Amino acid sequence: MRGTMVRGLASAIVALFVSGVAAQDRWCGKSYQANSPLVMPGGRLEPPTRSSTPLLDLKITPRHSIYVASEEGGEFIVDAAISYIHGSPWSASTNDTTKQPDRLKVTIAWQNQTLAMGTVVPGTTDNLFPVDLKTMEPRMEGYPITLTATSRNSDSKYSVTTELFLLPEKSTGSVVKIDNLYGSLLYRNPTTNGVFLPAFPYGFYGDYSGYLNKSASNIEKYVSLGFNAVNVVNSFADADMAATIRTMDRLNLLFQYDMRGSYKNLSSIAWQVPLVKDHPSLLTWYTADEPDGWQDPLDAPKQAYDLIASLDRYHPTALVLNCQNYHFEEYSAGADIIMEDAYPIGINATYSEKWKTACNETFGDCGCDNCEGSVLDVASRIDDFHDYQAWLGGTATRKPVWAVPQSFSIPEDYWSRDPTSEEAWAMDVLALNHGAKARLAWIYPTSDALGSALSRIAKVVTASPVMDFLTGANPALLQDGKDRGLDVAYWKYGGQVLVSVVAPGDSVANVGIALPADVEVTRVVSSPWGGIGWTLDGNTLRAKGGLPSMATSFVILQ
Repeated sequence: MRGTMVRGLASAIVALFVSGVAAQDRWCGKSYQANSPLVMPGGRLEPPTRSSTPLLDLKITPRHSIYVASEEGGEFIVDAAISYIHGSPWSASTNDTTKQPDRLKVTIAWQNQTLAMGTVVPGTTDNLFPVDLKTMEPRMEGYPITLTATSRNSDSKYSVTTELFLLPEKSTGSVVKIDNLYGSLLYRNPTTNGVFLPAFPYGFYGDYSGYLNKSASNIEKYVSLGFNAVNVVNSFADADMAATIRTMDRLNLLFQYDMRGSYKNLSSIAWQVPLVKDHPSLLTWYTADEPDGWQDPLDAPKQAYDLIASLDRYHPTALVLNCQNYHFEEYSAGADIIMEDAYPIGINATYSEKWKTACNETFGDCGCDNCEGSVLDVASRIDDFHDYQAWLGGTATRKPVWAVPQSFSIPEDYWSRDPTSEEAWAMDVLALNHGAKARLAWIYPTSDALGSALSRIAKVVTASPVMDFLTGANPALLQDGKDRGLDVAYWKYGGQVLVSVVAPGDSVANVGIALPADVEVTRVVSSPWGGIGWTLDGNTLRAKGGLPSMATSFVILQ
């Protein structure tokens, strides 16, 4: 979160942010004060050089980030994409029409123990291979796994590795894992009766000293509004924090534990983690808050991550990146989950009134790094983070991206007004369309208007049937709103299709959304969000009466 938005938070956090600005006079690697010399930011991640010939980008990933001893079976995801930026030379193609289409014969093994065998088609991804976990002993160390593949047509051989975590059973608190196929979270705690359940975290960063610790009834009200997750902006250093966490345990309010003010102090992490790790409502760890914006040491998030993993392998770690493209590779190495916090509403994207300077790619701070001042900046930032992971390749390509949309309610130095309810909904739904797997906005309590509006959508996305699509499938982007038209995505799950539509620009009078040929539907089942009437004309979805500007809608098709 931006340093100017810490109103009502602990004074120590305020001091931390203010000292960071004074000491560095830089933001996202840029100079931003009027008399500062121009310094080229650097730290940009660039697209890899393309190969002139195709490559086999072979990867293996455990389906779940961790397994525990009570789970008898697991899966591996095998990708065999044909790429021009990552992989090994692909010489197995042939012009010999007498040969059958190529296949890769695959063996997955730990040391000399074969765990799975089969075939995959070159050019495919998300191939699932089940494995029997009963043959492996639970332990805290990862199992080194090797995938070997042989081309049927050319006998070319390929080999890649991964790491499988099969952990001892945990009898206290929660266990949380990432489903690497869909990027969603699965959690188990006493309320789930020993079963891992999917969760779509939807909530806020919460003002601790100004709200959450004032009364347990404040937390109860938050939950009653439909918010199922919270990042409490505070640490266990406050004596009242234990009582706050006990209230969240009682309500099963899943929380992200925030160590922004101490994550660079490894001794402090070592003290805090044992105090929190066995709470039933613990969801994820949170370390660095905009380390790129404040230019924290590049290895600080990774050092914190490694220590947390050594103390608690049963919960993922997240951090938020503020910059559009500044040392993404180094900072993202320190987390399982990458969050974005582009705040585009009410800004002047080209001139900073606060600093009296212009803003561009090399100079200035207008509150949203390299933004246009549109709800579409949220979608663009999520797309950027997915692109960067693809450029980096390897297992980094499957790290979930979470959205931290703008929902604060008091004008600030950079932001002249609140988002409207429609803009807030548009930012949320754009994030979903572009693959965000959770949403924690900055900051609660927000205005009554935004709180009420976001409560309405919270109760839709955190419950069936919409949550089933969001956690059990990946979105396919059908239309990109950055082209100034509609932004449309769809999910396929359980024999049904969820179509999500945003009108991020002007109103659209005649809406006809042509669905792909592989989306075979016959009727409209329901419209769980948005109040838009839909009809199905063959394979074309039509909105009754068009869509006003900033309209959002979910429609489920059979």
